[in-house]
Amino acid sequence: MKTLLVTCLLVLISPLVSALSVYQVDAVMRYGGQLKTDTAFVILENDTSRFEEHGAGGYSLVLSVQENAGGSYSVATQVYADLGKGQQLLATPTVTLEKHKPAYVAFDTELVGRVELELTLVEHQHVDEAELQECKYVECE
Repeated sequence: MKTLLVTCLLVLISPLVSALSVYQVDAVMRYGGQLKTDTAFVILENDTSRFEEHGAGGYSLVLSVQENAGGSYSVATQVYADLGKGQQLLATPTVTLEKHKPAYVAFDTELVGRVELELTLVEHQHVDEAELQECKYVECE
């Protein structure tokens, strides 16, 4: 009876365990008024997504998302600049936003001047982990 109860609980819980959140965040980033990126990030729950351009004048923007109570989201960022000597971390601002409402953050740096970042959470879906094996949301080899 105990084994049957544990098996039933596992069967009931397993669909909840296998669901992951997938977020789409649109990001626009400028250095000193110059557009660096205007792109959509797809981010898996408990993971990061990165866009980068290497070499002098390059950049790297890394995002991760956390859902907050009350329907808001926190987007943690890592902003890097590449001035020809490799990536250098400029800042790690966290932005709180609501779905479909843009949020802005700006800061000044010695390396590239003013950095402006606009983030919009466009989509939040729950997907089954099995779907991830079909290369819809992750890069497959």
